[in-house]
Amino acid sequence: MTTYNTTESVVKGKNIVIVGGSSGIGLALAKKATQAGANVTIASRSSAKLKLASDEIEQPITIYKLDASIEEEVIGFFKELGVIDHLISTIKPTHISQQFVDTEICNHKSAFEAKYWGQYFLALHAIRSNSVSEGIILTSGIAASRGYVGFSGTAAINGAIESLVKSLAVELAPIRVNAVSPGFIERFPNDLARYSAISDLGSNVPLRRLGSNLEAAEGYMYLMKNKYTTGSILTIDGGELCA
Repeated sequence: MTTYNTTESVVKGKNIVIVGGSSGIGLALAKKATQAGANVTIASRSSAKLKLASDEIEQPITIYKLDASIEEEVIGFFKELGVIDHLISTIKPTHISQQFVDTEICNHKSAFEAKYWGQYFLALHAIRSNSVSEGIILTSGIAASRGYVGFSGTAAINGAIESLVKSLAVELAPIRVNAVSPGFIERFPNDLARYSAISDLGSNVPLRRLGSNLEAAEGYMYLMKNKYTTGSILTIDGGELCA
């Protein structure tokens, strides 16, 4: 008889690294993974956020200060880590909403450095150091799949990440490589200014609300569990791309 394991049982005892795990989706994922019995390391550029996240998780975790856009830091990170089961990146730079003709190139370059090159360096040096045994999960976003005014830079970054994932899935097998593509997620519910800016977006999706960090985190848990999924972009958007 076939035995079906729960996601929680699959990650129990696994070594999971979440870069971007000090806030938003990454923090929700860290909480869920530790509650399921995983050994979790979270990394972030902000020491203050790491400390707050560690206190909030209320489970034993390892914290590491890391700027993934700096290749030398990423190399040192994997030298210290040893072998892990899953590498996850939930890196999300500050979005600068600008129409294409008004673009300030420096803003888009810095966002590309953080989100694309940061995730590229993580995947590259995880493989070069033989650190990952099971899978890599990156983060893109639905702007790669649908046009939005003011999102040209974000769309380019997310599209590049999704193309990278598909190539790496073929090249790095049997290590699995996937991405989660979140839609409009209420990442920082206490940030009233940001919430005000995006709350109207939620009313336009079929489910008529913003998604939660926990709902997005469930996607990463699924991709860790399903061993026959690679090269996939898992969209969690409340039906936005269907509307």
